[in-house]
Amino acid sequence: MPGQKSSSCTEESKMNHLKYLTDHYDESIEKIKTIGAPLNFVFITDLHNRLNEFATKGEAGKYELAVNAIDSIQYILDRCPEISFVVNGGDIGNDYHPDPEQIRASHREVMDALYRLSAPVHCCVGNHDDAIGNAIDRGNDTQPFAILPEEIHRLCMKNNPTGENYYFFDHASLDYRFIFLNTSDKPYLLNEQGQYPFGWRLEVSDKQADWLELALQTEKKILIFSHSPIHNAGIYGTIEYPLGIKPYDDLLNGPRIYYAIKRCPRVIAMIAGHVHYDNLLYDDGILSITSLCSFVQEWAPGCPKRKIGSITETAFDVFSITDTQLFITRFGAGEDRVANIMRGIDL
Repeated sequence: MPGQKSSSCTEESKMNHLKYLTDHYDESIEKIKTIGAPLNFVFITDLHNRLNEFATKGEAGKYELAVNAIDSIQYILDRCPEISFVVNGGDIGNDYHPDPEQIRASHREVMDALYRLSAPVHCCVGNHDDAIGNAIDRGNDTQPFAILPEEIHRLCMKNNPTGENYYFFDHASLDYRFIFLNTSDKPYLLNEQGQYPFGWRLEVSDKQADWLELALQTEKKILIFSHSPIHNAGIYGTIEYPLGIKPYDDLLNGPRIYYAIKRCPRVIAMIAGHVHYDNLLYDDGILSITSLCSFVQEWAPGCPKRKIGSITETAFDVFSITDTQLFITRFGAGEDRVANIMRGIDL
């Protein structure tokens, strides 16, 4: 009809708007194609959508939007049909906002953008996603803010075949199982004051731990995704520089599930966000990988420089996995990484 824009024109306009990002993507896309791995997926984490509205004093258009980074992923998917899916590592919206409806709106904006992508999207629950921690810190009544597990499920679990906020799926043609844990699986119980008391607590419930021990019983190669790292020894990030190394486990039930993971010879890697920093460690041959936050933040001198309105405004990865190596191609701030796969190898 006259005056009505076609969807293709709308998409073209969107991509033109994102050229400050996508103009830098082609070289990395070529790297992915050169690797030629049979398994490829996108991992983006810690978007903290609209948090920089506060940092820029609300100057409209001066801060990054997580939706821009997400929409730019479609540019990659259009050129890399070998990418199977996208993983969101959690911490999606702005739980620092004093209005609970604005918090929810910032969450929905992210998930709507993710679900517009042409590849399936799988999600982990972040410790900021229930909005309770900041409500407690501000002294608010937590009930209007609390985004409880049922609401999280409706928001983030479109491709989850279960009623829980953790699940796994097996690749249709490759010998892989992908497990998505919920490291904010804490009790949502009101205390005597009618408040939710557990704001920032990281936890895996006994029910989820029981489930994981069964999910690990497979002959498939296993990749485990979570928001918080399962085992923190040697992990660097977000602990008030320079005290960034955490030589202890702060994930309740973390030792139990890590014991089960280490006993499973098919687990190749654990992939997480939360610490806003790139880590790559080996422990008994298991790769422990964290990725830089997509949100613009430089919490320590070792972080890459970030600038709103430039390619460094975002940071996310494409993981490409062969039989013996794991390639992590960075889009945005930071560097590419390569790891050797030491477990789950069929010799």
